[in-house]
Amino acid sequence: MQQRVKLKFSSIITLVLVTLVVVVCLSLAFWQWQRALDKERLTLQQEQQLELTATQVFTLPAEQNNGLSTSITGHFLESFVWFLDNQVLDGQVGFDVLTLFKLKDDKSSKKLLLNLGFIAAKNGRQIPKVTLSNKEVSINIQIKSQDLAGFTLASHPNMNVTQPQLLQYIDLEFLSKASTETIYPVVAYQQGNKALVAQPHYQHVVMPAQKHMAYALQWLLIAFAAAIIAYFAIKKGKNT
Repeated sequence: MQQRVKLKFSSIITLVLVTLVVVVCLSLAFWQWQRALDKERLTLQQEQQLELTATQVFTLPAEQNNGLSTSITGHFLESFVWFLDNQVLDGQVGFDVLTLFKLKDDKSSKKLLLNLGFIAAKNGRQIPKVTLSNKEVSINIQIKSQDLAGFTLASHPNMNVTQPQLLQYIDLEFLSKASTETIYPVVAYQQGNKALVAQPHYQHVVMPAQKHMAYALQWLLIAFAAAIIAYFAIKKGKNT
């Protein structure tokens, strides 16, 4: 009798643990599947926006233009340069260079916040000197329109009185007030290997949709395998 009670208790523990494993694996499978659908949607959006101008792309809702790529032509607003602190690239600590960009043939008064890439820090947190060209330039960019600030513990975008150009995170409202310019609700990241003043490094899509689907299938199979193993383990315990 005591042995049967132990076996029953053991079966209950096994069932609970396996249920937890299966639920977690199914949740991870569903999450990876959703990620795959998001990547497919982004690819489709990129194909559909090929005929749109850069200005039209910037005015799309955030859920539609986030991650899209396009090219822009215009000139820098040389008076406005900021440095995003605590950036890391290839093991080096430094800053991302931000500036405002006036689009050619854009009849609105809006400016574009442009991230030109990474510059390594040479003197601690002392911001580097950057000189922007006043000539017309064409740049390939990728758009980020969601979660612009990212993870931060800072309570204010600019917390260094001696270096007002040093930013802890991106806040478009703050930058708009600081520059007295109206800014599109996106951040444009320079793409490609052609560095103008800094090293472009931003990547929006790191993993293709197919890989997310493979991971989803992997988690699904793990859940199935756990359920099968538990079934035979409990069945064997009952027959002992």
